[in-house]
Amino acid sequence: MAKIRPGRVLLGGLVAGLIIIVGEYVLNGIILVEHWARMRLDFGIGAPGAAQIVGGGLITLSYGVILIWMYAAMRPRFGSDLKTILAAAYTFWFIAYGLFLLSVWTNGFVTAEIALISIAWGLVEAPLAALAGVTVYRSGQGSWRSAGRS
Repeated sequence: MAKIRPGRVLLGGLVAGLIIIVGEYVLNGIILVEHWARMRLDFGIGAPGAAQIVGGGLITLSYGVILIWMYAAMRPRFGSDLKTILAAAYTFWFIAYGLFLLSVWTNGFVTAEIALISIAWGLVEAPLAALAGVTVYRSGQGSWRSAGRS
């Protein structure tokens, strides 16, 4: 049974986290910027400060590490091919995007529009982050494209 390589999980996870950070900036800082401005106005809060931005970035980097750890944990049972990468990505998506965003929507912290757009965005963002992170995790072991069970 293959062992999880913690250093590679961290490195691959940081790459995956950076992909998610870029994706979230595009979504929330460009595409949904007006929606968020209205939400902040409705809640009576200002734009996020440096502490919130740094904190959000660190949380998002940790999401990437968790995503790659999930892949590494799934590999011994499911193999190291694209199906396993997508299984990890969509399991992560379900928890981090689906359940979380539905929760904040049902509690009135975001609109249904923001929640649904963000959930849909994650359907692309999570697998892209997983592919990038797994490529780094597996570096030196061959490509995930040619990998079978290991």
